[in-house]
This record gives sequence, structure tokens and C-alpha cells, in this order.
Amino acid sequence: MSPPETEHRVGVRGSSSSRAPTPQISLSSLSNETTREAEQWLTGLLFRSSGSVVIYNNFVQHFGEREHLQLSRLLQTGLFIEEFFESGRAGLIVSGESDEDIVVAGLQVEAMLCNIQSEFATEEERVILTLTKKNLSFERKLVDDMGPEFLETSLDFEKHRLRVLKVQYVQMNAFLKRNQLSRTAPSRKMLQRIPAHFCEMVNHIGFHAEYAPPDEPAFGEGIYFAGNMKTALEVWKVQKEEKEEYLYFVEAEVLTGNSTRGEPGLILPPAVGKDPLVMYDSVNGGPDVAVIFSGYQALPRYVITCKMSQHHFRGHGNTCLLILVQTCLLNS
Repeated sequence: MSPPETEHRVGVRGSSSSRAPTPQISLSSLSNETTREAEQWLTGLLFRSSGSVVIYNNFVQHFGEREHLQLSRLLQTGLFIEEFFESGRAGLIVSGESDEDIVVAGLQVEAMLCNIQSEFATEEERVILTLTKKNLSFERKLVDDMGPEFLETSLDFEKHRLRVLKVQYVQMNAFLKRNQLSRTAPSRKMLQRIPAHFCEMVNHIGFHAEYAPPDEPAFGEGIYFAGNMKTALEVWKVQKEEKEEYLYFVEAEVLTGNSTRGEPGLILPPAVGKDPLVMYDSVNGGPDVAVIFSGYQALPRYVITCKMSQHHFRGHGNTCLLILVQTCLLNS
């Protein structure tokens, strides 16, 4: 039996005439968190205080000729669109004189990103299927909130004033890249904080650098993991500029193998010696920060949804389109 849908309504500016009701947008989802995320994003878009929309999403780097042609058409309406890439983070700024044009353009850019992410996920699934030679499973099962897994996670998170709302076990039968590492190297249980709209992609295709770039990529341009919650909140710092009601963490098994100290700008692990083809398996930023450069070195195990009241967090992009992104992925 599917869980009941939750519904929220967002009022938008409309006619003050008593003859016509105020326009409303109804949002519904199987998850209350998803609905609230969508409501907050949409409210922020429609009732923002500045004359611009800022979209943080590293999949902007995947824009090709098709997407840039669509952006050029938006410029013809008198808008200004700026792409940026700074400290490992990419995105777009849409600005102009017309609030309506800015909002419409922002929604169009979000739809473009949804399509890009769906195409990316479809291709990755095809590659994984080719490599594994078996049917893929992408189930997430809710962990009993009275069971040891949930209680252990809750206790750890509470130390950092995070209240765990739910823990979902990821049943992903893809493989770790163990055969390419030392067979005696154990995996490490590590954490990654990700935006809401990438939870489903992690469940389908594992980890990629686009999801959760750190605030400061001091050890390379790979996929970052933290060894504990304290370090995770340092790698993905808490900010005061924008509110996020929920935080999402993925607990994973990570194969770090033969590791060395990382440095800015690395796109692959450095060579172990003089032979450039013999490289380290990963780099690190100390004992509690690991950076891998292949998603096959990490296997998601749990998606953890939590909440910290009266605190603010940085926005990570098109959260409102989470429902659309999930639908695109599931139908792809």
C-alpha cells in the first residue's frame, strides 16, 4: 500500500475582485518533506525580494548546444543570464526588469536541468547494466524508527542538534570497484550531505561529483565524503543566507584504498611513483575527509532525512522540481 499523499497550497498574486477566487497552486506528494521542499522553493521564487533568480546546480556544466540555444532565446525577452563557476560550484543568475519574465525563465531553466539530469541518469543506468550484466534494483525501504539502525543514527545526529525524521535503506545491487583496488582494503562507513533533489539519483546511479561539491574543494575536484557528522557539517558548512527545513545525508560504504593527501585542482588521483598509469585509489584531507574520483568506489546504504530548527542553510538549486525530477527518473 502506498503512503497517503500530502498536499500544500501556495497562494499567488491574483485579482482582488470578489468575483474571482485568489489563484492557488496545489502541491501533492507521497512525502510531506517533498511537498514542503516544493512549497518553500516555489514561495521563494514567486515572492523573492531581489530582482534576480540564482540557481545553484553543477549540472549546468552539462549544458550543450541545445540548452544554450534555449538560453539565447530567453535573452531576446530582455533578460540577462549569467553562468558562473566558483570554488567547484556552478549555476546561473537570471535577472531583468520584468518579475514575470524572470520567474518564467527560472522555471524554464529548472526544466532544462531536470531533462539534463534525467538523460544523465538514463545513460549511467545503461552503463551500470552493461557492467553488471544483471537486473538493477533501486528500492528504498523505510527503517523501523524503533529499530537499532534508526536509534543509533538518531543518537549520533542529536549530538549536533539534528533530529532524524526517517532513515531509508538503499537496496542498490550495483557493485563497488573492489576488484580494481586492494582486495584486502576494507570499506569505510562515511557520510555525504546532498540536496533534496539528488536523493533519487543517488538511489539509482550512485554518487557523482555534481551532487554535493564541498564549500571549499581544497583536496581535489572529486566526490567528497566525511568520516563523521562533525566533519560533514564542516565540509558542507551551515550558512545563514537561506533557510532549508530539511537536511539530507547519505551513509555509504566507501573504498578509499591506497590514499594520499589531496590538493586543489586534482581531477584524478596523483601517480604513486614515476609511472603515471599507477595512481593512488583516492586522496584525503586528513583522517575524516576522503575524496574519490569514481562513483563505483562508493555504495549508498542509507538516506537520512533530518531537521534542525531555528537554523539556516544554503540553498542547493531546483528543490521545487524534486517531484518532477523523480518522475523523470522513474519514467526514464
